[in-house]
Amino acid sequence: MRPLALAATLVLAACAPTEPVDGTPDPVVDPTPAPTPTPSPTPAALTGSYKVTSQFDVPATVLAPGLLGESLGLLHQLSVNPAAGLLDLADAAGTPALGTLLLALPPSLESELEGWMNGYLDATTVDGTSPHSRIVALDAQVRSVLLDWDLQSTLDLPGSGAGTHTPIALVFSAAGEPIVVEVDATAPVTAATNVTGTVSWPAGGGSPRVAIGDHFMGVPFGYYAQTALDTLMQREYGAPGVAAALDAIVDCAALARSVAGRCVGPDFAPVCVGHEAELIAICEAGLDAATAQLEERIRAIDFEAIRFEAGAATVEGVAVEAGAGTASATGLSGGVWTSTIDLGNVPEAATATFTAAR
Repeated sequence: MRPLALAATLVLAACAPTEPVDGTPDPVVDPTPAPTPTPSPTPAALTGSYKVTSQFDVPATVLAPGLLGESLGLLHQLSVNPAAGLLDLADAAGTPALGTLLLALPPSLESELEGWMNGYLDATTVDGTSPHSRIVALDAQVRSVLLDWDLQSTLDLPGSGAGTHTPIALVFSAAGEPIVVEVDATAPVTAATNVTGTVSWPAGGGSPRVAIGDHFMGVPFGYYAQTALDTLMQREYGAPGVAAALDAIVDCAALARSVAGRCVGPDFAPVCVGHEAELIAICEAGLDAATAQLEERIRAIDFEAIRFEAGAATVEGVAVEAGAGTASATGLSGGVWTSTIDLGNVPEAATATFTAAR
């Protein structure tokens, strides 16, 4: 019977679990096979016609040098030191009245002239607001129009062939209420061609994304910005343009009357400025020069190329056309353009975001 007992012992030993020398149990192996990951759909060409709104924030690097920076600098000079700005502009314009006044004034009066002019613009108020404060507000409004604006456009992506991206309107930020200026034949725009969009799905799931290819468009920006400014001046100041608005804000006749009455010296023998007519002429010449140069330079601003180097956005309501290699969407959200703006000098980077809807 010993051989049978020995065989039984060997069988039991073979069936018993083995333990490593260090006494640690073997790891438990899960017999369930790992799930096979679902493959992402194949990238597809985006199709459809989309109304796009691109929000631009033009950086300070675009401002100078160039027409845009010069345009903003003119009015900003008046907002910082209006008297010095008016006198400098009148001098640059060769205003005869300025030479007449300076020849007639003794040094004791000439040195006080700028301070008296600023004193009037700071102290006089209409409805609790001084002319200087209103010039500061006007400067901020002009800057807002020129630097913060939206481009409304149509992105057409056909099922076959390259698409187009066409400007349809500019929307300017102005005193909290946007001004929409539609493009027209008077200042034609240049649509982008050969535009493509590709929808892809992230590995492991998530919302599909679209990549929009490199393309250019041209916009005669200054014409539309000037139209927006004229609308803003009428709405805020009841004036047909920046020139009329500044005339109403400063009131050269009142300023001249105030400064002409200023005197120095003892009460029994004061030396007074006088020359009210010359002061009016100097003030008006300074304002005319400022607004003429401002409007001329704004109208000359031409975005020869807005380049959308690349666009990326989340695709909403995507529908894949099986077997066609295309997809459509109800909209695009959270879009970001990698973009530059060329004002005829050197292209400058511009921050731009966008959304789109069918």
